[in-house]
Amino acid sequence: MSKRFVCCVIDLVLVALVAELIFMGLIQITRNTSAYTDATTAINDEIEYYERMTEDTHIVEYVDGKRVSTDVLVLKNLYRAICLSYEVFGNNQQPDFSFDKSHDVMINGVHSTENDNVAYFYTNYLKNDPPIDIVVKDDLFEIYKKAFGDDAGFMFSFNKDVSDMPVLNTQVAYYLFHYLFIDSSDSIGQTGATYYRSYFNGYSKMLDDAEMLILQSEPYYSTRYLAYREAYCAEARYTNITLIVSIILACFIVLLIPRYVFGDGKTVGYKLFGLGVIGAEGQKTEWYVPLLRTAIESIGFIPVAFILYLFPPYNGGYEAMFVPVTVESRLSLGLVILIVTVVGGIVNAFGLFTSKRQTLINLIFNDLVVDVHYLDEGERNDNVQGRDY
Repeated sequence: MSKRFVCCVIDLVLVALVAELIFMGLIQITRNTSAYTDATTAINDEIEYYERMTEDTHIVEYVDGKRVSTDVLVLKNLYRAICLSYEVFGNNQQPDFSFDKSHDVMINGVHSTENDNVAYFYTNYLKNDPPIDIVVKDDLFEIYKKAFGDDAGFMFSFNKDVSDMPVLNTQVAYYLFHYLFIDSSDSIGQTGATYYRSYFNGYSKMLDDAEMLILQSEPYYSTRYLAYREAYCAEARYTNITLIVSIILACFIVLLIPRYVFGDGKTVGYKLFGLGVIGAEGQKTEWYVPLLRTAIESIGFIPVAFILYLFPPYNGGYEAMFVPVTVESRLSLGLVILIVTVVGGIVNAFGLFTSKRQTLINLIFNDLVVDVHYLDEGERNDNVQGRDY
């Protein structure tokens, strides 16, 4: 069984490599079809529109046409939050907490409803007749409390008489400042790291929740977002079809041709290890059996799709390939891979329990995998002399 397993691995690698080469050629043809280019154009147009719209919300920022990461946005607002805390409370609670106005922490200014991304969205953008319909019942203080949960009470002051937005408590601001600018490894810095994780989780949640409000708002959701999703799914379907075709073609090249050239159902892997496929009674298999076997196995090789995603042009970009289990109620490549993997496991599991180590495919074709070195020439129609694998 170990020889047989190694042979399968060799064949799998060869199929993956050949499929990748075929895919890189076919995908260029696919991308030049009118259906694919229409989907791509629709996606790019919507991305451009969304960037223009969300830039006005301040929930999303762009630099040189590229979206600023959540990590950067959170850090910029944390700097501002530390400055606001120092401006409001000074260092009465924490005498060691001090910095001059030229310190790097001031680079983004002091937190306010004008420059804080979340605050601006709720207190300015939504109140200035935006092109989307969003109704939010909670005020900014309640939004912060819900986002930070149990951490809100000790991290922030919610005194509206002091500030029109939540203010970091001095002690928390001090620990965060120490973690970011003084020493992240000492006891104060480690405590600051804990506060940083809490701030990051809470603030990024507010950003995500605000963007979700935009995506689900009307008329944007009905008139634009659903069309974008449909175009994105269409582009993914064309890519996935190309991928499946590439795998099937690779299987016929890597598996079928050697089976006819080498004889005895030998693939490249089987040839290297001296294995072959013969009838259960020792006879040669019919000429059409390798063809049918390859057709069935080509379906079993579809999970190779995950391997191909590690290669160019996607370089591991599973998200870009859009391979979920379901896609808008349609059969997706992800679901196909899941089904094929389960069925493939069941098919090969038969080899563990049958007396001659026959998988379900071997049983269907009534054949065996044997070491052809042990076959006595001229005795194929008698009892099988080869060792089965």
